[in-house]
Amino acid sequence: MELEKIKEIEKDHYLKLFKRHNICFERGEGCTLYDTAGHAYTDFFGGIAVNCLGYNHPDLVKAISDQAAKLIHVSNLYYNIPQAELTEKLTRDGTFSRIFLCNSGAEANECAIKLVRKYACETGSGKTTVITANESFHGRTLATVTATGQAKYSDPFKPLPAGFKHVPYGDLEALREATTPDVGAIMLECIQGESGVRPASYDYLVGAYAFAKQKGLLLILDEVQTGSGRTGKFYCFEHYGIQPDIVTLAKGLGGGVPIACCLARGEVAETFRPGDHGTTFGGNPLACAAANVVVGKLQETDLLDRVTHIGEYLADALASKLARHKFVLDIRGKGLLRGVQLDEKLSAATVAGKLLSLGVIVGTCGHNTLRIAPPYIITREEIDDLADKMETIFSNTNI
Repeated sequence: MELEKIKEIEKDHYLKLFKRHNICFERGEGCTLYDTAGHAYTDFFGGIAVNCLGYNHPDLVKAISDQAAKLIHVSNLYYNIPQAELTEKLTRDGTFSRIFLCNSGAEANECAIKLVRKYACETGSGKTTVITANESFHGRTLATVTATGQAKYSDPFKPLPAGFKHVPYGDLEALREATTPDVGAIMLECIQGESGVRPASYDYLVGAYAFAKQKGLLLILDEVQTGSGRTGKFYCFEHYGIQPDIVTLAKGLGGGVPIACCLARGEVAETFRPGDHGTTFGGNPLACAAANVVVGKLQETDLLDRVTHIGEYLADALASKLARHKFVLDIRGKGLLRGVQLDEKLSAATVAGKLLSLGVIVGTCGHNTLRIAPPYIITREEIDDLADKMETIFSNTNI
């Protein structure tokens, strides 16, 4: 189908939700995408931190193809082998005792919120309120968009569900002051991705963990974007030496196939009963077959070490090429999730557009920030090319 025909169909019939670039991708190989005109682009955005093994990875393709030839879907009224294998992989180290498999990060976070409320119901505590952070992002459903600490995402959909409070990210004192007797959980991101790739300081996240333990609150960590190896650890919270009660994963977990999960431990993990929650598609054999490949490579190969080392190389390359430019305000992140914050005089979207014209894909996010989240197989040569092209753009920018 020609691009113009595709655009015509979208214009006439698709809900007006996306501002798309004038490109249609039709295939990929490694870290390279090819559009319908045959142009090649190095992908440093990974489908918004999703395509962690890149494109056309032979093991992932084989697992999906083999499973599709056997069984795609049966529903959760029956057992299926790939789901059991994935469940065992994700719980074998004992960090979490129970798991719920679903389809998206928003669904995983909905499950986490429902766990908090069911736990309050089971214990009779009345502690149903969840504290989240300003500028957080937890999803697009009514509950998760309310949990999200950004009014631009939630205000158009009022009235919103009750039971959420927002406090400044990184402010422990504000967290303490907001903890009234109705509060049952704290929900945070180790790195706020959508608001500009803003990592939590060690003192803040460890302090929040300690405060939750002291007050008997549940700690939920939303690792939809930072989990599944993105920062060089399977969970980003491992960098902080803490253990939440609930964690959510999605994005990279299936290497591009939609799958997500909510993992829990302790008493809260035992509160759901049959019928309390569910999903039609979640944990289906096809999605689990894909996730088994991703998780297997993270657990059984040196891929996590590679993310750490290549992530450091990426950070060094960006710093060495860009830090001298006065409109580069900050370069931050962990592993293969990096943000380059620019002065407001230079639009991050403009820079991303110029990179796209040079055959490089990056994203943008809050606080005028370039978001870089490539596949874990990105090479040094590809990173050097990104840094060189960014340097060229910045060197020819006068503000």
